[in-house]
Amino acid sequence: MTARARPGQSPQSLFLTCDLQAPGAGAAARAALCRLSPHDQERVARLHRPADRTRSVLARRLALQAAGRLLDVPWTGLQLGRHRDGRPYVKTQPRLFVSMAHSGRYAVAAAALGARVGVDVEEISRVSVLPDRAFLTPDEISALPSAGPDAEHRAALWVLKEAAMKLTGEGMRAGMKRVGFHGQGELRVPFSAHTPYTAGEFNVSRLPGGYVCAVGVSAGVPPTTSTVLTAGLEMEEEEEQEAESHIWRSVN
Repeated sequence: MTARARPGQSPQSLFLTCDLQAPGAGAAARAALCRLSPHDQERVARLHRPADRTRSVLARRLALQAAGRLLDVPWTGLQLGRHRDGRPYVKTQPRLFVSMAHSGRYAVAAAALGARVGVDVEEISRVSVLPDRAFLTPDEISALPSAGPDAEHRAALWVLKEAAMKLTGEGMRAGMKRVGFHGQGELRVPFSAHTPYTAGEFNVSRLPGGYVCAVGVSAGVPPTTSTVLTAGLEMEEEEEQEAESHIWRSVN
């Protein structure tokens, strides 16, 4: 099944989040691994730490689940591929775009039908140790709050820039300081923002535990918040047993 455009239909998007500290996250990752392409399984196998493998697999699973929800098909029947620029895509679905990220305790992913999409998530404390000049433009530095803690706002700018570079497919090649953001209204998380770097709308929001996440779409309106999924959602017992005995152990 390939998604087809309807006359006058606005782009649709969905933003999903999974907390790796939730019960069942490891089991959900093991169950999902056997559903990934051989190429993705190989990429996961090269990761040394079990936590990194769990984050990577769950991000891919979320991307497929978001795509499946937009297409109204089971996510287990979909498969990811990679464009030459590194952007993931869902095979046989040229109008559907996906993006994914993971950091610390979270894996996130988004899908958009009829528009490009980019997402990112980061722990605020990890960004707070970076100097402003490492990733902020002069205009962004001057616009930082003059009083009170600005760590959350700085981290919000980081994830916005990452989301924008994933949306375009340039990735880190664009350089953080090439991507400047302007907030719309009061710059307090959650907030919306835009950038002359690329056409589109972006939103940034909080996640529990000191994290911020951002999602942007090239057309239409991005989700204002993410939908949090239970780690074991839709997992079947036979899937978990197969992955436990044949695949997940092979990368440990």
